[in-house]
Parts: sequence; structure tokens; C-alpha cells
Amino acid sequence: MKTFKELREALTAQQRIKRSISSRKVAKKAAIKRARSMKKPPSNEKVMKAVKRAVRQKALRIVDKAGVYKTASVGVKMGIEKKADLKVKKIGAKWEKRLKPEIKKAMKDAYRSRMGKNNPEL
Repeated sequence: MKTFKELREALTAQQRIKRSISSRKVAKKAAIKRARSMKKPPSNEKVMKAVKRAVRQKALRIVDKAGVYKTASVGVKMGIEKKADLKVKKIGAKWEKRLKPEIKKAMKDAYRSRMGKNNPEL
């Protein structure tokens, strides 16, 4: 994972200017799309993506007992991620089954709190 300083050094001044201009152009459209998607209830695809992320995070937490992942070098991170992948392959299905109802409920509650009482879909 690159730090901001490394990312900034990798781009030239011209590239940074070009990136900022393109980001500014797309920002309004992205904000509108984000607002529209927040008004829709969570779909099964979104729930499954969230479940997969949660399973991956759980595997990383278990494998990285010392908590060095965030500050580790690339080689150490690769080793930790390989172990996490093995965990996900072995026990991932069981974790998905356990975590899906919790995550689905949390997403539904977040949607309800965003929409309030005046939403007809609730």
C-alpha cells in the first residue's frame, strides 16, 4: 500500500493537475450516484459484498495477531494475506453463513435510519 507521500512523488506536477481536474469533473456525478444508491434498500449483491469483506477482515484479524499488518513491509503483508486467503478458503463458507444475517440486519437498519418514517418501502 502506497502512502500519500509516495503517491505524490510518483506523479509529476502536470499529472497531479490533470488528475485534480478530472476528479473535479466527475465529483458531481459521483455524488449524485452515491445519493441515489443511498435511497435504495440494500440489494443481495451489496449484502454479499459486505459479507465477503467482513469474512476477509475476520481472517486478517485472526492471522495478524501481533497487529503489524498496517505498518508491515510488502513481503510481510504478502505472507499475512496468503495465510488469510487459506483461512478464507477453509472456514470462509461457515463464517459467511454466520455473518450474513448480522450484516443484512445492520444494513437494513442503516437504510431505515437514513430514510426515516416517510419512506413507503419500509
